[in-house]
Amino acid sequence: MAEWTIEISGPIAADLEVSLYQGPMLNDAGLRRLDEKTIDRVLGLKIQVFADEHPPPHFRVIFEGESNNFTIRDCLALNGNALARYFKNIRAWHRVNKPRLIAAWNANRPTGCPVGLYRE
Repeated sequence: MAEWTIEISGPIAADLEVSLYQGPMLNDAGLRRLDEKTIDRVLGLKIQVFADEHPPPHFRVIFEGESNNFTIRDCLALNGNALARYFKNIRAWHRVNKPRLIAAWNANRPTGCPVGLYRE
């Protein structure tokens, strides 16, 4: 089955992009290493939800050519750890933006979708 993705952009994506560009968080308080220096960012950030997809409701983060899918409910990684160094950043962003992810998910459910509206 072909993927049908909806890009999440604007302020919701900008918050995560700024966090990722600042470097990986070391703890949940947002502490970061100060000895890291970014030389260049080539590929940017994408956040996607899936319109006609399998359960559970989830979103994808693509950053610098690497990607991970995360559950909308609790931001658990679904497919490996390609962005593991940024998991704390993504979870901190998710805590603030979960309602916006749910809204994007629910706004894009096609008729007959095997995964319906998201409900807590």
